[in-house]
Amino acid sequence: MKYQKGLSLLWTAVVVGIVALAGMTALMSARYERNYFAEGWKKLTKTDVGQAVQQTQQNVARTEAAQIKKCVIDGKTVYSNVECDKANPTSQKVQIHDTKGFEAPKVPVASAPEGEGAPSMRDKLIDKAVNR
Repeated sequence: MKYQKGLSLLWTAVVVGIVALAGMTALMSARYERNYFAEGWKKLTKTDVGQAVQQTQQNVARTEAAQIKKCVIDGKTVYSNVECDKANPTSQKVQIHDTKGFEAPKVPVASAPEGEGAPSMRDKLIDKAVNR
């Protein structure tokens, strides 16, 4: 055989270039504190094709979330996205609740600095000198 099997050198260079472009975009996003991927996605979703892709993703997310099942098999609880055995009486659908995660602890309110009770000797001397 004279020819190489698999990807040619040209396609390998194209794949490496795309990976490098994605990496550089991620680094630029981190440096300038902008999410270039989200901005590009927002521009893409304004087109008709982008809206169709977004609608399809939402439909898939809804169907996947509704299909998670909980079964007890051999005494162990199993969560799966495939149907459990119809004869298994412990099979049930799981309702997924989106939580907001943990809240950061509240910072206590700093009390106002208390004023000095009596003026110091230095303040008394300054006042005495000014009043002369």
